[in-house]
Amino acid sequence: MKKKIMPILLCLAMVVMIISACRNSTTSVNNTAEDIGSANEDNSETISDDVQIVTVWSDNAHEKTIREAQIEKFNNTIGKEEGIKIEYTVYGTDYADVINEALAANKGPDLFRPSSNTFAKYVKEGYAVPISNLAGSGALLSKYNKSNLIIGNQIFDNKIYTLPYSLQSYKMIINRDLFDKAGITEVPTTWDEVREDARIITQASEGDAYGYCLSLQSGWTLDHYIYGVATPSLGHFGYDAVSGSYRYSDGLPIIEDILGMIRDGSVYPGYESMDADTARAKFAEGKVGIVMAASFDVAVYTEQFPAKCNWVVCDPPAIKKEGYDYKEMVAAVDLLAVSKKALEAKDTSKVEKVLEWFYADENLVEMYEQGMYIPYRSEVLDIAGESSVNGWKEFSTFKDNQFIIRMADPKGVISYEGLSARETLAKLFEGGYQEDAEVVLKELDERLNRGLDNLEDKEREGYIAPPSYNVKRD
Repeated sequence: MKKKIMPILLCLAMVVMIISACRNSTTSVNNTAEDIGSANEDNSETISDDVQIVTVWSDNAHEKTIREAQIEKFNNTIGKEEGIKIEYTVYGTDYADVINEALAANKGPDLFRPSSNTFAKYVKEGYAVPISNLAGSGALLSKYNKSNLIIGNQIFDNKIYTLPYSLQSYKMIINRDLFDKAGITEVPTTWDEVREDARIITQASEGDAYGYCLSLQSGWTLDHYIYGVATPSLGHFGYDAVSGSYRYSDGLPIIEDILGMIRDGSVYPGYESMDADTARAKFAEGKVGIVMAASFDVAVYTEQFPAKCNWVVCDPPAIKKEGYDYKEMVAAVDLLAVSKKALEAKDTSKVEKVLEWFYADENLVEMYEQGMYIPYRSEVLDIAGESSVNGWKEFSTFKDNQFIIRMADPKGVISYEGLSARETLAKLFEGGYQEDAEVVLKELDERLNRGLDNLEDKEREGYIAPPSYNVKRD
């Protein structure tokens, strides 16, 4: 498998150069910024003066077991030699609220996992700082060609704030056991077929299982599990970098099929108050027939919620029977960013050493082999072995010339009236609008595009694809 992926990722790096030229813990922690600051102060008193604590926060629960083992090894070896101790915390569905409050109060961690939905705001507010502000950061930054990085993701105001760690792809996963029980022999290839199969599975299960699952309390799933999965059909992720405009309304056929599944009674009950972990646990228990998924879900169904069913990874459903018009879009995912608080550290070079260690090739090799991450840097695959984890090959192998890196979405830098895209979709699936879906989605596009129109031309240009950015299939 390594031989297949290596040249593909090398091509992918070239795609990124073109562009730049122009999730959850099993336990939820609910602390206020004041509580967190006090806790950090208390912990520091138990450590000798020659040891510096570097705090790291994330919500990547799917990698929690492996990452904690890596950190324990670091603390007992490199950390002891260098006088560094990593304190690592994985949060649950409350992560967005906790990190937002903590960063605003300057009582958060030294390093944190950035969210594409809020990171631009943190940069603008000064909560996040450039990596170059850390002493000794040159070695880590030298591994990346700045021209390969994406404006609005890693680069803001011509400075590097975070670095890509992995690639994220999207597929459909089915419960083969429920398909067999319902007498369905073919995998659905369109969203219309997904709706029909979900109805058949629900009826055949007689209340024990359902055809489909939503999780409206985790808004990111509405982005990733709908529009991320739909990029081969739409050519964008809600924001279309080619036209430089929001086009959520292009996804109307998909939204109508999901609304149809809700009306059919094919969606697992309680989806309005369900979060992503709960929904994925239902699938792992064998209670759901079809789910959309990202590459990190392989680890979810292997480590976090080991699936008790025969699950199979399939191509994303298309809107039309003829298949896809566009290339599969994969996301360049960042691992950690630097908080303003890190600059108050006794020795910022020790914070940088921890950041560099998290990005170390040997750690990523282990993650890749365990089906956690597809390395962004193709060099990592030179030292990686093959992975035998179920479903990983399907997520990590891309078809030649039929994939492209997704450009940044400016949602973090625009101001607009009304609900966000995620909030709008959630309200729509809850039945909160009198208007039909077509009207709601068109109105969403109009509101977001008015926000785009208010950006300065220079800032907006960074989010518009160059002519060489070809999203159409060959």
